[in-house]
Amino acid sequence: MVASLHVRVYTACAAVLYAKFLVVLVLQSNASFDSDSRPPEDIVLGGAKGKPVPNYGLNADEKDGMVLKAREVEHRWRRIVANDLESIPFALLVFAGSVLAQTNEAVFATTMITYTIARCLHSYTYAKQMQPIRANVWFLSTFMILVAMIQAVVAAFF
Repeated sequence: MVASLHVRVYTACAAVLYAKFLVVLVLQSNASFDSDSRPPEDIVLGGAKGKPVPNYGLNADEKDGMVLKAREVEHRWRRIVANDLESIPFALLVFAGSVLAQTNEAVFATTMITYTIARCLHSYTYAKQMQPIRANVWFLSTFMILVAMIQAVVAAFF
């Protein structure tokens, strides 16, 4: 039996969003080795080879320009991770509500696919320092959540 369009779109988009999140986590983790911001015991991990013993990046007297730039990059990736954690879980709840309320399939598919693409673009534009595009895709993704939320409430109660 083939699942409904709601379920297929939700499943595919959730898989893409989680895969994107895993890629972001790996990139952030790699950046934390270069910025010396991992805990000292992580020296035994593969990414630490050839690097000094990490100290959570707490060396306030750091003068090495490469380390300082690496800290900036690592902080950017931490913000990307945090932004994903602020948006994706709540979006998935709202979109799941749309599935349960059996909202209009075309509107649901459009909003969830657009949200997914916008979140992927948000991570890319954040990493590449592309303002105002980053703000625009953030707004687009947030707007898609609001449309899905309104559609779910209307479908559930009216």
